[in-house]
Amino acid sequence: MADDGFQERTEQATPRRRQEARNEGRIPKSQEVGSAFGLLTAGLALGPAVKLSGDALQRFFRESLAAQGGMLASPEWTAVWMRGSLGTLLMSFVPLLVTLASVGLLIAALQARGTLTTKPLEVNWERLAPWKNIKKFVGIKPFVELLKAVLKVGLVGVVIWVVLDRAWADLIRLPQLSPGSLLSLLSIYVVRVLVASALALMALAGADYAYQVWQHEKELRMTREEVKKELRETEGDPFVKARLRQLGRSLARMRMMAEVPTADVVVTNPTHIAVALRYDVTVSPAPIVVAMGARKTAQRIKKIAAESGVPVVENKPLARALFKTAEVGGPVPPALYIAVAEVLAFVIRHGLGRSRRLVEVQA
Repeated sequence: MADDGFQERTEQATPRRRQEARNEGRIPKSQEVGSAFGLLTAGLALGPAVKLSGDALQRFFRESLAAQGGMLASPEWTAVWMRGSLGTLLMSFVPLLVTLASVGLLIAALQARGTLTTKPLEVNWERLAPWKNIKKFVGIKPFVELLKAVLKVGLVGVVIWVVLDRAWADLIRLPQLSPGSLLSLLSIYVVRVLVASALALMALAGADYAYQVWQHEKELRMTREEVKKELRETEGDPFVKARLRQLGRSLARMRMMAEVPTADVVVTNPTHIAVALRYDVTVSPAPIVVAMGARKTAQRIKKIAAESGVPVVENKPLARALFKTAEVGGPVPPALYIAVAEVLAFVIRHGLGRSRRLVEVQA
């Protein structure tokens, strides 16, 4: 048989293979989706963040200068004032950073589809092996990554050019603006660039995610030998299972044949079907089927019955009906009570029964 490495992976991944991939953290995910939504979130949240920061700084400046009479009293106080202003600026951007982090985690969780594993963080020295990593530099994957990088740079460049092309009138008068107005105008155009870039990257992110799903499915595909091996591991070797079933049927047939000598009568077809019945009111109110079979099994039942002195009665309709509706070890169906009773009565009438149970029933 050919080695797995030379077989084509033509089979779809099994549920077990998919679960193993999820446990190892191998799931389809696109970095471009996270980048696009991160830019969009930054663009939508930057405006309020800048306004919040400006208001906080103005309030800090007014309060600190008012406390010192509108002037910087000493170098020590100046250092304290600068640390305070920097702290105020950073704290005003905390909501923006928390929002970006939350969106990033949400996008990652959605792409992971609830998968949480530390497997990718484990040390694996095989990842450093050159012969293992050389595959990353050949094939279609490196070409796709290069194409994505070129498209990203091109899209962002086009977006910046379009936004700034419409902003020359405002950019020319930047030196004439007050610090507050300058900050507000710059934040407006930064937001426009971020939002426009994010929307442009959305299409690229969607295409990249579809490609990642396709690539993931391709990597999960299995050879026929792998599918057979997994089937043997999960459900057992089919040959062994078939052999066990065969042994089970053989044991059941042996137990059934051992019950034939205890029967009161065997109803036959006459050659194709044989059904052995036993009637014991202390065990069951209805006759019990102790053995049943067709062809060779029927011949075997009749032979054992003859050797054991069990009467054999030919009744084609009853034999066929019992074979179709009754079960070994169970009572005869109620619909056949009368027909079976007639057979038992025939056995008693002609003195064919070798057991006294039928005589006791008649009495």
